[in-house]
Amino acid sequence: MLARLPRPFAWLLLAALLLAIAWCLWVTPPPVRIAHSGGYTDFHLYRDVAAAVARGEPYHRAAAALHRAHHYPLKPFFTMRLPTLVEAAAWLGWPTLQAISVALLVANVFAWIVAFEDRLPLIERLAIGGAVAFGGSMVADSVLTALHEQWAGLLLSLALALRIRWPRSWPIAWLLAAAALAIRELALPFVLLAATAALLRREWREFAAWAALVALFAAFMALHAHAVAAVTQPGDLASQGWRTLAGPAAFLRAVVYTTPLQQLPLGWGRLLALLPALGWCALDWRSEARDARISQLYLAGYALMVTLFGRADTFYWGATIEPAYAVGYALLPRALAQLYDALRGAPAAQPLPA
Repeated sequence: MLARLPRPFAWLLLAALLLAIAWCLWVTPPPVRIAHSGGYTDFHLYRDVAAAVARGEPYHRAAAALHRAHHYPLKPFFTMRLPTLVEAAAWLGWPTLQAISVALLVANVFAWIVAFEDRLPLIERLAIGGAVAFGGSMVADSVLTALHEQWAGLLLSLALALRIRWPRSWPIAWLLAAAALAIRELALPFVLLAATAALLRREWREFAAWAALVALFAAFMALHAHAVAAVTQPGDLASQGWRTLAGPAAFLRAVVYTTPLQQLPLGWGRLLALLPALGWCALDWRSEARDARISQLYLAGYALMVTLFGRADTFYWGATIEPAYAVGYALLPRALAQLYDALRGAPAAQPLPA
């Protein structure tokens, strides 16, 4: 896509990149508060709820009691997570779930390596595999197995890779998206995007399947809302809301704190968190391979969501786009070469099909 930029727009993009680099390195953001009171975090909450469910206590009753005890909001109803992940942990145990998350990451690595087969040389595809492994490497932390967004990200990223390589594999993508949606409602935009794409292509069977998934999800959420209402008390806390308009800083912060970039000084971490976005721009919007365009829209949409609604303490939303977002690291050399050609006004090189 960058290869087709008119020269003036290429120079504007370069100026914007230089400003973004300066901002990343020199602007100090507010601190991130992870724990509520007494060092109690969301991860403690989910594990404590799972332990209570394993002892035989109903999920919503156990979750409400622990929300209340540790000053977590219960209003609106979706401040309480869907029961799927905790019920699975109570049944299988967290170590088993961590092993499954590692297996999903391995599947992602191989799926993304073959996703651009016949379109990219082997060295670039191997680089994509390495980037995906980096983006999803937080599965090695057993604490983060309780992070709902991490599961949604692993499942949706795998669905994207499979569809890029095998466009007719939408039933598998449907199953993966359904699993992600059952764990975290933040997967809904992906489902709506897939449904819209199917509608525009007049793939009626596929559209009907995605529409049915939305209907099933609505029913599931209605049952969840009813169950939460049954255990909510008048004095329970309400959420502070999500209309924060925190800006791009919220998105970059989310990427930093859900990847190994958190080990770096924050300025450098934010700079490296920005680079995959440029890499993904190497894809050509005008090509016929439609499912990589869905990937671009998916990543851009989630970035916009975090930019508009993300709070400092909801940085974990960034996990919903990993490890797919990290693919942009491997595409970065191609994107820089395209930008260089556009700056020179050179004839557009053959861009990477999308």
